[in-house]
Amino acid sequence: MPTAFDVLALTSHVRIELDDSLSAADQAAITAHWADVAHDADGEPTRVLTAGVRADSDPVDGSLQVSANSPEALAQRITSQVTLEAIRGLRGEALMLHAAAVALDDGRVVGFVGPSGRGKTTVARELGRVFGYVTDETLALRADGSVLPYPKPLSIVTPSGVKATEPASAFALKGLPPAELELAAIVLLDRRPEVAEPYFEAVSMLDALPELVAQSSFLFELDRPLGTLIETIRSTGGVRRVVYSEAASIPTLIDDLLASRDETAPVVMDVASLTQRGCDCSGKVLDEDEGPAAEDRPDAYWRGTFVDAMIFDDALVVLASGRLMVLAGVGPALWLAADGLDQAELKAAVRRDLPAPPAEVDVDEVISEALGDLLDAKLLVRS
Repeated sequence: MPTAFDVLALTSHVRIELDDSLSAADQAAITAHWADVAHDADGEPTRVLTAGVRADSDPVDGSLQVSANSPEALAQRITSQVTLEAIRGLRGEALMLHAAAVALDDGRVVGFVGPSGRGKTTVARELGRVFGYVTDETLALRADGSVLPYPKPLSIVTPSGVKATEPASAFALKGLPPAELELAAIVLLDRRPEVAEPYFEAVSMLDALPELVAQSSFLFELDRPLGTLIETIRSTGGVRRVVYSEAASIPTLIDDLLASRDETAPVVMDVASLTQRGCDCSGKVLDEDEGPAAEDRPDAYWRGTFVDAMIFDDALVVLASGRLMVLAGVGPALWLAADGLDQAELKAAVRRDLPAPPAEVDVDEVISEALGDLLDAKLLVRS
């Protein structure tokens, strides 16, 4: 007989309907996985997932039907689909990182960021016995720094290599404190089996950004994604990296980690308001009757489509084409000057704005190579 239950995944109300391809025992087990996020409020769900065991183990693209060839595999797919619905529900509204997170009694949250296989679930399971369990997969942050909990079922790799789904309560993880949850630290996970004692170290903002961008969801749909990420880093005192062998050793570092602050913050300047052509994004778009026309400037260079851009000391960080790119050397000067200038004018601008190079450096060759690289990366376009 089919059964259904509702869960609250971040802000999304999801209904999971289990069909009669599952035994009553399997239905009860999957329902129990979601006990910690069960939702019994009135109202219709934002999504309904229909799930069952099928001979074809791959879900149909574009549908909300979830299938697998065994109850265990189905439980994993349900978890993945519910999480996807959860992050879709917050796209453009929250900064979401692929992270495990725990909360102290006063509401301070520590997020442990890492790709799949880096140990997030193990960290959540071990630290969740000492601190409140927030999530093992998706850390969602509102613009004010508040954290939305998502204490989803944990996916544990068994000795046979198959993942088993278990609720947090199965591991006696602590519940959330009554205090408001607020992010206090961002930590990059770095597991090294040879490390005898765990330790943490500061990570420069410029080094941390590529890792954080790679471990985010729908980042590019935020109004100011790069600015939002930078403000989050600043508000938590900088990014740290925990180097460890066993997750059970990390709790001893938490007090010192929270007390540490990165005092080497770079000088940051927002340049996202610079003009660009043909882009419906946060930078200003040049209309046909605004600024120099492309047809009037043959072989001129222009900034291409970008989502966000910031200067860090002497480097330039640009979010564009679905990725983060860091420019150094002559790259920032060329990108900033490329507003309808031809190559000769760009070279003159770079010579004017940058210190004189060593005598043995062929400036023209360096600039020509850099222009080629910027064109290849689509950071510049040429009329």
